[in-house]
Amino acid sequence: MKPLDPRLLRYSRSSRGFLLLSVLIALCGAALSIAQAYLLTSLITELFQKSRRIEDMAPTLRFLVAIFLGKALIGYLSNFLSSRFSTRIKSELREGLINKVIGGESDALHRLGPAELSLLISRGINNLDGYFSKFIPQLFIASIIPITVGFAITLQDWKSGIIVMCTIPLIPLFGILIGRFTATATQKKMETLGLLSGYFLDLLSGLPTLKVYNRSKLQTKKLGEIGDQYRKETMKVLRVSFLSSLALELVATLSVALLAVSIGIRLVNGSMTLTSGLIVLILAPEVYWPIRQVAAYFHAAEDGVSVSNQIFDILDSKPVNGVEVISDVKAITWSELTVSYPNRSTITIPPGQLTAGKIHALVGPSGSGESTLISILLGFTQISNGEIIISTSQGDVSFDRIEKNHWRSLLSWMPQDPHFASTTVGEIVGHNESALDDVSLDIADLPHGMDTHIGALQDAISAGQKRKLALARAFAKPSALLILDEPTASVDDVSEEEINRTLEREAKSGRIVLVASHRPTTIASADAMTLIKLAAR
Repeated sequence: MKPLDPRLLRYSRSSRGFLLLSVLIALCGAALSIAQAYLLTSLITELFQKSRRIEDMAPTLRFLVAIFLGKALIGYLSNFLSSRFSTRIKSELREGLINKVIGGESDALHRLGPAELSLLISRGINNLDGYFSKFIPQLFIASIIPITVGFAITLQDWKSGIIVMCTIPLIPLFGILIGRFTATATQKKMETLGLLSGYFLDLLSGLPTLKVYNRSKLQTKKLGEIGDQYRKETMKVLRVSFLSSLALELVATLSVALLAVSIGIRLVNGSMTLTSGLIVLILAPEVYWPIRQVAAYFHAAEDGVSVSNQIFDILDSKPVNGVEVISDVKAITWSELTVSYPNRSTITIPPGQLTAGKIHALVGPSGSGESTLISILLGFTQISNGEIIISTSQGDVSFDRIEKNHWRSLLSWMPQDPHFASTTVGEIVGHNESALDDVSLDIADLPHGMDTHIGALQDAISAGQKRKLALARAFAKPSALLILDEPTASVDDVSEEEINRTLEREAKSGRIVLVASHRPTTIASADAMTLIKLAAR
């Protein structure tokens, strides 16, 4: 990410006011710093050169106190406003990211996975707090104060101005050189954290199976190895950050020392007045300190900066979305499809066709592309090569030309791992008890019947009942295309037979039925001519 990415202004309205206030605060800080230097110089020279009494300098002291209070107020306002605006900006980015993913305008969920995406939306955006609350305000301070103060120094003593101009580029130069190592180390750390999150999520999802086969304890070692790798990557970042702080502090100290030695020599030989020397000495730290601080704050915000490109890339994504609206679907035909992901092998899906009135079984080993094909048909994943044709009563239409939100209104989908918002069983199926009968879910088995509440951390229904409920919801929605991912998993044999009969009925009603399953009985219910086999990779 650039020090100030222009995409931030596009995706966060609050950032515009925040940047304007940062500029105003930096200008006020520069003016107060220069005024403070002149007043301190005036006070010192009046007291020591002209032997004036302290009582006679009361107006100057009052102005100095006012300046000190003003600088303290500016510091407080800067911290307060940056914290407030940081919260707003993060909320706007998080809302935009969630809307982009949920609205199907980005394939980030399928490209990154739920664990890494949730890490990006939660901790990734939260790590931007240091970037917005500290780095951005300090960036404007470092851009305005050194130039303004350096100009004031040059007006007092052009030789000191030359020293400032020659030494000040050293700080950003060293910062950039060391920052490259920091960026690489931080990126590796975030990648390791994403790997750890994904592995932990998979471990939690498969924990019941691991316990059944007594394999859960073996995962402790693997989890420890990934955690230890994350610890090592974090320590690398800290080592580089400490090295950067030491180098920048050394450069700033030597630069101020060089100015002080030059001023001291010229004061001794009488080629420089005490007034000019004091002003330059007082202002000199104000030139180097803001740049030194912006480098330090950049390291503090590096965790957030390292993921900001991912955030903006997702917000920038513009999926292929047509404008055509169709009223029905007779068939779906596709050529060989390929889907490419970064740092992953390409997924190839063989040609196939779905026709109305038939049950189509999608079978293949895990990782062969079942979920990818379903995601493509849902409009969430873009294909790299290939073509999909939708046949309607009005003719054939390319899938790319169809408006995706309207397309999704024509289909029903049951995911492999269904989840529900906090609601009741009745609200999910529209209080249609016959929908529960179609999936062999007896309302008497529910603790509170149609008023049974689900969606909490501890649901009152079993995994099999939850799957049946999701299936009933899919059956109840009027649609042309019915996509079901493992509809008969976690159910008994009697329920499976009832669900298969319902699938046959839905197909005879004119629906296109696509079932991804590993259950032999469910696969056998599909017509032999509609079996879509995916090869292992």
